[in-house]
Amino acid sequence: MLGRPTDQGVTVSVLSPTTGSAVLTSGTVERQVTFTAGVPTEVDLTGLAPAQTYTYTLTPTTGAPISGSFRTAPASGQAFTFTVQGDSHPERAGKMFDAALYRQTLGTIAGLKPDFHVMMGDDFSLDRFLNTPNLTPANVNGVYAAQRAFVSDVGRTAPLFLVNGNHEQASFAFLDGTPNNAAVLAGRARTTYFPLPAPNAFYSGNGTPIDHVGLLRDYYAWTWGDALFAVIDPYWHSKTEVDGQKGGKSDPWDITLGDEQYRWLSQTLLNSRAKYKFVFAHHVQGTGRGGVELADLYEWGGQDRNGQDTFAQHRPGWAMPIHQLFVKSGVSVTTTCSPGRRRAA
Repeated sequence: MLGRPTDQGVTVSVLSPTTGSAVLTSGTVERQVTFTAGVPTEVDLTGLAPAQTYTYTLTPTTGAPISGSFRTAPASGQAFTFTVQGDSHPERAGKMFDAALYRQTLGTIAGLKPDFHVMMGDDFSLDRFLNTPNLTPANVNGVYAAQRAFVSDVGRTAPLFLVNGNHEQASFAFLDGTPNNAAVLAGRARTTYFPLPAPNAFYSGNGTPIDHVGLLRDYYAWTWGDALFAVIDPYWHSKTEVDGQKGGKSDPWDITLGDEQYRWLSQTLLNSRAKYKFVFAHHVQGTGRGGVELADLYEWGGQDRNGQDTFAQHRPGWAMPIHQLFVKSGVSVTTTCSPGRRRAA
C-alpha cells in the first residue's frame, strides 16, 4: 500500500499475515524491511527524482515478490490523473454494498493508473460497535484491514489519501480521556493501516497531537503539478457531535473546522499560486446533503436559517465564511460525498 507521495519519494506500507523480512527496491534505492504478522510496517523510499515513474519490488525472504509502480510529483505544466471514490459502506452488505461490484469498480480505477486516489469517507464505519462490548481495538482494526484488502490493488500503484467521514466516528465528541473510546480507536487504526501525510516540507496540515492517537493526519494539503489539493475535516474539531453521531442534535453553528484549521485553510488557499485548487470534504458543514443546500449557511456561508447574516457573531476573528474564502482564493472544485447537488466555488 502506497501513501504520502512527494517530489522525491513515497511511503510503502507492508501488511503480511506472517512475520518475516523482505528487501524493498526501487531504482538504485534499497531498504530492508522487517514485519510482524498483522501489523502494518511503513518504509520510506526517498532520494528519487521529481516527475518520474518508478517501479518497486518487495522481495520477501519466503514467498513470491510483489511489484508495483508510482510517480513522483510532476512539474508545473505536466498532465496527470487522479481518482476519487467514497461512501463504500462495506458494512451495509445486501443493502447498498455489493462486494463484487465494488471490486469491479476498484479494478477500473486501478486500470486508469492514477497518480493518486482519494477516498472520501464512510469507508470504515464503526456504527455497529457503538455502545456495545464489540467496540474493541481488534474489531476496529479489522474494519480498516478489511477495507485495505479491497483497495490494495489500487493502493499498490496509486498512493491513497483518506477524508474523514461521519460514520468513521473519528470525532472529538467521542473523546472521554481514555484510550478505548471510538474516536481514539478509529484515529489509531486510520493512521496505522494507511500511511497518511503529516506536516513536512511537502505537505502542510494538522500538527497538533491528540492523547492516545498522536498526529491525526485529518486535514492536509499538497501541490501536484499545476494543482493544489486540500482535505478538510470538521469531525475532530467540533466540540459537539456532528451529523447525529451520538444520536442527538447540535446547533449547526457548533459544527466547525475550528480556528486553527480555518487559519491553515485560509493561508493555504490564499497563498497558493496553483492554477487549479481542489478541496475535499466528506460533507459540506459536516452534515446534510449536497452543496447548494448548505453553501450559504453557518460558517460556510454566514447566514442562519432565517437568512440573517450572523457570521461575525458566531465566528469572531474569521475574515469570511468558507464559501466566500473559496471564491476569493479561486477554488476550482469542492468535492463532497453527499448525494444531492454539488456546488463549485
